[in-house]
Amino acid sequence: MVGEDEIYPRRKEKKRQMFDSSEAQKAVENVLDDSTMDALLKAADRNLIDRMHGIIESGKESAILLADTSQGLAAVKIYMKRAGAFREMHQYLRGDKRFRNVKKDRKSVVDAWAKKEFKNLKKASDIVRCPEVYGLQKNVLVMEFIGEEFSPYPKLKNVNIENPDQALKQSLNQMKALWEEEKIVHGDLSEYNILVEEDELVWIDFSQGVHESHPEARELLKRDVENVVNFFRCQGANLEMEKALNSFDIIWKA
Repeated sequence: MVGEDEIYPRRKEKKRQMFDSSEAQKAVENVLDDSTMDALLKAADRNLIDRMHGIIESGKESAILLADTSQGLAAVKIYMKRAGAFREMHQYLRGDKRFRNVKKDRKSVVDAWAKKEFKNLKKASDIVRCPEVYGLQKNVLVMEFIGEEFSPYPKLKNVNIENPDQALKQSLNQMKALWEEEKIVHGDLSEYNILVEEDELVWIDFSQGVHESHPEARELLKRDVENVVNFFRCQGANLEMEKALNSFDIIWKA
C-alpha cells in the first residue's frame, strides 16, 4: 500500500511538471486553495490540461489561467471557493430549475456555479460564437482560449465597430434565439463580456446565465438588451431603445 510519504512527493513533482515555470506555479498557488489544486491535478490526470502558463485575469469570483491542452491553448477558469459572492450565486441557482436542489454550503454552490456555466456554454454554442468547452472538474472549467499568441482578443468596449447597426441587429437576434431555442438568457451581457475576434463577436462569461423558468429571467434579458443597445448606440447605431425592447414583446408578455 502506498503511504502518504510517497504520495506527497509524487504530488509535488506532478505540480512542478504541470507549470511552465516556478513563477507561474507560485502565482497560481497564491490564489488557489488545496481542494482547487487537487481539482487541477485531476484535470491533468484526465488529459484536460498539459501545462499551465499563469493567470490571464483574476476577479473576486474566479481566475482565468492559460494552459496547453491536446486541443491547443485553452483558458482554464477557476471558480474561487472563497468567493465572497457565493450567497448571491445561490440565489441565481435556486431560481434555476436545473439547480434547485443544490446545497447551501460554499463548496456545493461554487461547484454548481461552474457546472452552470459549463451547461450554458454548451447550449449557447449552437446559437452564438462562444468558447468551446473541453471539460469540467469540480470548480475548474477548461475551455477554448479566445485569442492568439498568448493574448486574448480585445473586449468590445475597447473596439470601434465599423457597422454598429448590423452588429446590434445580430446581437438582438441571437438573444431571442437563445431564449426561444435553448431557453436560457446570458444574464450579464455587455461590452465587457463580448470579445471581438477579427470581425466576429464572441460572447463570454455565461456564469450568470439562467433558464427561462428563473423568476428573474425576463428582467435579466431586459438588462442584457439595454446594455447592448446602449453600447451600440454610442457607437453610432440608430435603433431606439423602445423599438429594441418592443421587438421582444412576445417574451415580456409570456
